Amino acid sequence: MVYIVNKILDNKQKILEWLAEKHWWPYRNTSLEELSIEELFSTHKICVLVIKDSSNKNTIVPLAIESTRPSATSDYLKLNNMYVYEAEYMPNYWNEMSEFCRVKQYIKIHGKTIRSQLLTRESTHLIVLHELSTGDKLVVKGYRRLPPISIEEKYYEALLSTGYRYAPRPVASISYKNTPVSIVIEYIDNVGDATKPFRESFREKTRKASLKLGLAAKLGSQISSLHIALNKTPGEFSGKEIISQEDIERWSKRIQRRYSEALDLLQRLVDNADGKRIIARYEKWMKYLDLLEEKVEKAISSLNLYLDSYKIRTHQDLHLLQILYGSDGNFYFIDFEGEPGRTREELMEKEPPLRDIAVMIRSFQYLSYDLYKSKYNLTRNATSGRLLRNDPLWDWRMRHSLSMLLSYLSGSISAGIHGIHRELLLTRYNDLLYPWLIDRGLYEVIYEATYNPDRIPIPLIGLINPSIPINM
Repeated sequence: MVYIVNKILDNKQKILEWLAEKHWWPYRNTSLEELSIEELFSTHKICVLVIKDSSNKNTIVPLAIESTRPSATSDYLKLNNMYVYEAEYMPNYWNEMSEFCRVKQYIKIHGKTIRSQLLTRESTHLIVLHELSTGDKLVVKGYRRLPPISIEEKYYEALLSTGYRYAPRPVASISYKNTPVSIVIEYIDNVGDATKPFRESFREKTRKASLKLGLAAKLGSQISSLHIALNKTPGEFSGKEIISQEDIERWSKRIQRRYSEALDLLQRLVDNADGKRIIARYEKWMKYLDLLEEKVEKAISSLNLYLDSYKIRTHQDLHLLQILYGSDGNFYFIDFEGEPGRTREELMEKEPPLRDIAVMIRSFQYLSYDLYKSKYNLTRNATSGRLLRNDPLWDWRMRHSLSMLLSYLSGSISAGIHGIHRELLLTRYNDLLYPWLIDRGLYEVIYEATYNPDRIPIPLIGLINPSIPINM
């Protein structure tokens, strides 16, 4: 497609300025002049671009080009009498991409797109809902950060093969050579992400002084069924394997590496900050992080409890925003991309099943922060200051974590996916969870320091006082 490629090269600044307004834009702290654009491939209707920064962070952007104003979306760029917009909005996008891409179809698509719309702004990818002439609804997820491997496709294939109910069925995967471009999945009728029922429960608690822990118990039960379904078939991707000393050493190094990286990033923020108040704020957070060294050492030593137990295929990034709360009252698991920032090898590695539970406990930490901020109508800075001194919602999230954990263990112990004696699981889950709470908390500090430094206190609060479930 010579026309659009030439015009993009001629109008690089316009294209980048338009894309920089998108919710998924990953270059918030990078000057547009530092970015380069190149073509991955093009058809007569679509041009797929790759944007790179100096560190080779790659972003893939399929663009549709039309001579008339698009009906699919009002978010377009007019460029030399042509209309440019994100291709995932195109009617029957999967057919358009098949000209150059491998389209692997799992379920036959009946009908044509009559309407498309942005589904959420809470994702680092573009997620578009397509309503078909048959009344069916499909979700197109256009990958913006280039994943090192089509791992999400593998997850959906594994779940589809078992007939698992609590995840969308894959409809089609789209890739160019070895580059994952998009995935098309069924739409789940839902009332929002999984924070919604817990927010409503919290609001009821503030009025009635009661706790509805059944929601957390149901979530734990369904995480158990997810793990069982993901590991029904033994193999390289699914199934349990024995944890070796090499695994322990690798995870130990990862925790230490994450701690060092978090300290380095905080120091960089201090060095580059402008203004005494900002510098003082970053220095205070760095002081809290400095004091975590003993907790990091404890986390690393606790990993030895896992020697000769099982590692399985887990979700890796299992938090409340990665789960839909269905209109039928069930939780549905989505976004099987693995933890962002991992290498190909790290995405493929299996881990102890309790790591997913630790990640979910960390998610309750994020939710409780937002609940407290909303309840008292505070700024983020004021919320962080109060909760770093004293966290009154520790008990709320601990009880929810405990309810989720016990329900999870009730289903997963009998399935034999842990390889840890039942008595040890039920009496020392605190020690078993500890390394993964620290591992994930440090990952979150790194993530926030990179993308949204004002949110660093959220993971710090949980690292200082982890909400490990305690025996009641």
